[in-house]
Amino acid sequence: MKRENNTLFHMFLNSCEKYKDKIAFIYKIGDEEFEVTYQKLFDDVLLLSREFRAKKITKNSKVMFICDNRYGWIVTDLAIVSIGAVSIPRGSDTPTNELEFIINHSKCEFLIMENEHIYKQHEQMVKKLSLKSIFILEAQNIHGFFDNVYSYNDLLKDKKIYKNDIEEFKELKNNLDENDTFALIYTSGTTGTPKGVILTHKNIMYNVREMPFIIALEDDDIWLSILPSWHIFERAVEYIALSRGCCTIYSSIKTFASDLE
Repeated sequence: MKRENNTLFHMFLNSCEKYKDKIAFIYKIGDEEFEVTYQKLFDDVLLLSREFRAKKITKNSKVMFICDNRYGWIVTDLAIVSIGAVSIPRGSDTPTNELEFIINHSKCEFLIMENEHIYKQHEQMVKKLSLKSIFILEAQNIHGFFDNVYSYNDLLKDKKIYKNDIEEFKELKNNLDENDTFALIYTSGTTGTPKGVILTHKNIMYNVREMPFIIALEDDDIWLSILPSWHIFERAVEYIALSRGCCTIYSSIKTFASDLE
């Protein structure tokens, strides 16, 4: 039976409507702490999804995403999900030769990197590839007239949300089905060439539906995130937390003890 209401994006929309005033994420930049409500998360994902679509990311586009744990990770991930594009996530320590192999093997069209430092590490290799666009989360306005590299600052100059934006964003759910691929997860490659695993919305939504009952999850529970977000276990946990209106705190090895308190 075709279950069109069983995708990550449907879940995201439902949670943002049901829990809009609750805190979805807490993260730090330096010593400053930021709290993000489900309404703010909705707005941030909408804005990035709008700009990705303007740059020709469409359903089934392959998007390589190199980034470690941060709020920008989940916003980017959900923006990709909203369009029906296929994310190919890895951590910032991915070697250049492995990154090149995965991009070519997956027939990747777009590349997203966490910061300029990581981009510079791979720049020579990336410039040889026929990528449609490259996006950098943390960078100044860097887009030149003849290049295809954009920072999020370049993309998000207009942060105003118009009425038709909300309607168009929500209607994206009608393009998605539970059998659509939402991610390609590649093995580490430590014992040979990386192998890609296809995951559908149906695969991940089984965990999202069933796990809350198994662990007796409540909407006032708090999650402390320390595993890499691009790991499928951690990723599933973040979706499960979102599905029940929980709060996720992004932590790190350095701040784990104090964050746990």
